[in-house]
Amino acid sequence: MTTDWTQTARLLKAVVIGLGVVLVLGVGLMVYAIIERTGDGVAQAPAVYGDGVVSLAPGSRVVAMTEEGDHLSLLVEDADGGQRIMTVDRRSGAVLGVLTLESKR
Repeated sequence: MTTDWTQTARLLKAVVIGLGVVLVLGVGLMVYAIIERTGDGVAQAPAVYGDGVVSLAPGSRVVAMTEEGDHLSLLVEDADGGQRIMTVDRRSGAVLGVLTLESKR
């Protein structure tokens, strides 16, 4: 009878150790995934798409604005109803790019 008890105890010990290893590996993978998703924290220099000054034509107005990091995207509506999206560097005010929205006729 002692042999059956020791074999059962060894099997139980092996199962507990195996599950502990699986648990540690799972936590390690979870930490790795969190670190990968947050990025390495190194800021990259913004790409310059064009030169210009933030100035609006007479009668133009900013309809909407969104922010992402150091960039602002402005939805500008002209006096004639045309729209464009201007991407501006928040720190310098330099226009990084302009996307003109046109409807096909």
